[in-house]
Amino acid sequence: MFNRTARGSVSRPEVRAIIHSIHSQVPSTIASLDNSLGLIVSMDSHLDVSLGGDDRLYPRELRTIARRTGAHTAFRHLGPTGPVLGDEMPGGSQPRLIVVMPERMLAAHAMDVESQLPRSLRISNLQDSISSSVDFLKERMGIEVYQSPPRSLLSLVRLTRKTRGWILDVDVDYMHEMQRECYTRIIERETGVLQTMSNVLAFIEEAMPGTITISEAKVTAIRNPKSEFSNFVAELRAMGYLIEERGIFTSDTEVLKGISVCREFYRKVSRALLTDHIQTMMKGDFEDFREQEEIAAKQFFRDKGYST
Repeated sequence: MFNRTARGSVSRPEVRAIIHSIHSQVPSTIASLDNSLGLIVSMDSHLDVSLGGDDRLYPRELRTIARRTGAHTAFRHLGPTGPVLGDEMPGGSQPRLIVVMPERMLAAHAMDVESQLPRSLRISNLQDSISSSVDFLKERMGIEVYQSPPRSLLSLVRLTRKTRGWILDVDVDYMHEMQRECYTRIIERETGVLQTMSNVLAFIEEAMPGTITISEAKVTAIRNPKSEFSNFVAELRAMGYLIEERGIFTSDTEVLKGISVCREFYRKVSRALLTDHIQTMMKGDFEDFREQEEIAAKQFFRDKGYST
């Protein structure tokens, strides 16, 4: 839809930014917007990828939060109404996905993956380990990684202009200024690890995506007119973006409790099982891992007082 100026000339199309509480809420929003989508550029300080298991084993009230660590995988499995669960791939072509993340955070991801592998399969050289992770993500999961910092965000503008139908997805923990206002804070031991808000805004102003999805800001930051998040949204408004909200939680307490339980489940149950089954999973056999995880999950969440 195009706006018309007072003199009748055609201006640029309407643009909008849609705010969510949790990253896992975004895939369903994207699926509902545009069937001709060709590209998703997702800015994040983490790779939200899922390599097995089933989030349906979580209690219903935790599933949205549990799925937040698999949002990028969900972007590659979009059906007409949202992400397709399980192994079934939806029909039709999927949009290209580029995850923009800091080089240092990609290195941390690679080291975490290496720590879960049998010693005989570990790569001692960090750069080789990073390259291996990048290759795996692209070849096996259809996820391309663009490392920024250090690379410039503006170098992506040309690609977006050549793509018909694209969306910018922003997990706010990608930005240095948002670390006290997001659900997964990154402690920077030196400057320059994370991207700056000004660089993200400069990219948006240059590329002008028709739709921006935003997530992972605390409710207190969304509601505080003096927060860094509110400053970010004000800059978007100044560029002409209409601001919408979808699925904002009532309070941070609810979200933080859910994140804590899900992290404990991953640490005590899923990660331990993943280590035990990594060799068979690397061969494409996930069945035994999933069966064991389901059994352990029922007991874990029952002990936490959840209905399973």
